[in-house]
Amino acid sequence: MQWRDGLIGGLATLALVAAADPAGWRFSAPIQVQQDAPLVQLPLTPSAYGRSQLSGLADLRIVDARGERVPFAFLAPRDAEITTTEQTREAAMYALPQRPAANGEWSVPLEIIVQGERITIKRGGATTAAQAMLGAAAHSGGWVFDLGRRTSADPPTQSLRLAWSAPGEFSAGFDLQTSDDLRQWRGAGSGQLLALASPTGPLTQPTVLLPANVARFVRLVWLEPTSAPTLTRAEALAQRPLATPLDAPTELVLAPTPAPAPGLRTVATDEPKHALHFDLGAVLPVVQLDLQLGAGTRVAPVRLQGRSRADAPWRELAPAVFYRFERGGAVSVSPPLALRTELRFLRVVPDERSAALDPAQTHLAVQAQLTRLVFARQGEAPFTLWAGAAQPGPGALPLATLVPQLDEERPRFGRATLGAWSEVAAVARQAETAEQLAALRPWLLWAVLLVGVAALALMVWRLMRAPAAGA
Repeated sequence: MQWRDGLIGGLATLALVAAADPAGWRFSAPIQVQQDAPLVQLPLTPSAYGRSQLSGLADLRIVDARGERVPFAFLAPRDAEITTTEQTREAAMYALPQRPAANGEWSVPLEIIVQGERITIKRGGATTAAQAMLGAAAHSGGWVFDLGRRTSADPPTQSLRLAWSAPGEFSAGFDLQTSDDLRQWRGAGSGQLLALASPTGPLTQPTVLLPANVARFVRLVWLEPTSAPTLTRAEALAQRPLATPLDAPTELVLAPTPAPAPGLRTVATDEPKHALHFDLGAVLPVVQLDLQLGAGTRVAPVRLQGRSRADAPWRELAPAVFYRFERGGAVSVSPPLALRTELRFLRVVPDERSAALDPAQTHLAVQAQLTRLVFARQGEAPFTLWAGAAQPGPGALPLATLVPQLDEERPRFGRATLGAWSEVAAVARQAETAEQLAALRPWLLWAVLLVGVAALALMVWRLMRAPAAGA
């Protein structure tokens, strides 16, 4: 019968595939060495991840022109290097009188207006800026500095850098106090300013160190007002840390793809309304996502979902709000979303209370931290990268084995790039046949089961008829 012939043919094909070489390499790409060295570094591309069939890139191999194995190791991306940059801004200055009042408290020549969390500072009475500077020139008892209102994104002020006009040489000690509201003051240490002349040039100490998490207002009181300098300017200094990636991630900008059609092995789920789908082309180590919106002012609250295989269920990644504002010709956009995960498919689900995203004007910018290979330049050039074997056996060496002194050798690494991929037709056909058989395997098992049930029923029928025939 036809079904029996088809079953026998399918089982025969399955046997032939099983007997084939399990370590057949399906893809290959030339390695182009641009800077020669005993050890060469090769950055992997998203296409290399797409050709790999095993997790962790376990099926990658490097061979030389004779097909001999070339030792290599995975070179993990280096963490970001933390540096600091100095930020300065001018601090407002207010002169204090020469000495405290009889009750021992300083009379601050300022008018304070408190409105909720907002504090407005004005000079009290008819005091003008010129009069304040004139008072400073007359050796005031100290100064009040306004560091300004700080947001959560601003680094804390760490010091004040002062400038003065006279005298040429001095040494002046001071006490520091800080306050949030100019009413309650707390001690913040002491220090000294100095200016000395020498044959090699002036020696100055203009910096006032501030305590950690200093308040908005700083009061500096001279210990000896007669020896104090005449201040003319104050700058607030802060150190902002900057993270510079030593191995920069790879950026991919993707357009939406059609929603995948449900198949035999696809998990059936209700598709959210107006959802956008993106295919990265391979399971990539993602470190950052950004949704690029079309022109105009747009706000898009969304939920991000991801998965590594088309037949896997979606998993929740993170909620996010992406925006684009246009103000007087200037455009401000939302910061990228930091998200460390591995995925291939991403689904963007808009909030039901917001407008749908236009697929023609919406793109996904992905930052993927791809790994690198380092291989020993031994054997005969050119070198080739292989990928796509089902059972490849042992692959990369431990990095410490290939490069025992990594920190010393890293600056001397050569450089290489990966060329275009090619596919072995015979291995591709074998892989396609295996995929087809994997899809047919449940039907073949059902067919075998039905044949067994039919054979069992036939045997029972014959046994039931056997006594009647003997009689």
